[in-house]
Amino acid sequence: MIGSRQAEFNEVKKFEWNGLAYIIGKHWFNIFLLFVGLHIFISKDISFQFNVHSKDGKPNEKISLLTDEVQLTNTSIINGMPSSYEKKGIPKKKKKTISKEKKAAAFGNLTFILSPNYAKRKGIDPDVVKEKINHCKDYIERYAKVAINEREKYGIPASITLAQGLLESNVGDSRLSVESNNHFGIKCKRKCKGCTCRNYVDDDVYDMFRVFNTVWESYREHSILLNGQRYKHLLKLDHLDFKAWAHGLKRAGYATDKKYAQKLIKIIETMKLYRYDQ
Repeated sequence: MIGSRQAEFNEVKKFEWNGLAYIIGKHWFNIFLLFVGLHIFISKDISFQFNVHSKDGKPNEKISLLTDEVQLTNTSIINGMPSSYEKKGIPKKKKKTISKEKKAAAFGNLTFILSPNYAKRKGIDPDVVKEKINHCKDYIERYAKVAINEREKYGIPASITLAQGLLESNVGDSRLSVESNNHFGIKCKRKCKGCTCRNYVDDDVYDMFRVFNTVWESYREHSILLNGQRYKHLLKLDHLDFKAWAHGLKRAGYATDKKYAQKLIKIIETMKLYRYDQ
């Protein structure tokens, strides 16, 4: 009796295992997907939902894996990722904004006057050009009356005086003009009595430049200088002929720059300084 029960029990177990094997064999792919989903759910902390279809294409089983945060239905896993797992892009560096003043500082004060086409060729911001031109205009407006007075008293064209002042002082921004009020690069005489001089390492380390208490004194000394022995022959020129004056100053050795005369002429023509010679 016991033996028959044992045999019956074994038959039942055998039937159950065969049934389980049959189910596994028939639905192995669905079971595989279930394990994959569980693995992703556990390791990646994401959720998704998909349908398992029967042979005739109709859904016969629904598997759903959920988290507390999100449930996906008929959407891709990637689109349903929690925000904490979204791929974050590398933050873009903020572009440094450079002020108009700093942009203008990259160019010489006379760059766009001596080379009018430079800005267009290089694609420079028109505001930068305007900033530089206005700086030159401010200088001219400030010292035009002084130059006219010197013309009336000493016969030197005001256009020449202003052009030299702009060029020699870098529109009033050179170290020599800022620290010594010297706008014309005037050097000390060999026997300089009662004057102060300072070295700025120009053409020679031994060159000494005059120090003035005011800019006006610098303009007056310029007039006196051009009435001296070295330049007084220029006074015979027509005071309206600024080109002759510019070339005369270069030939007399006022500056070592080979293009000194051309630069003076370009400044006078561009800024219309000849209007102060009338």
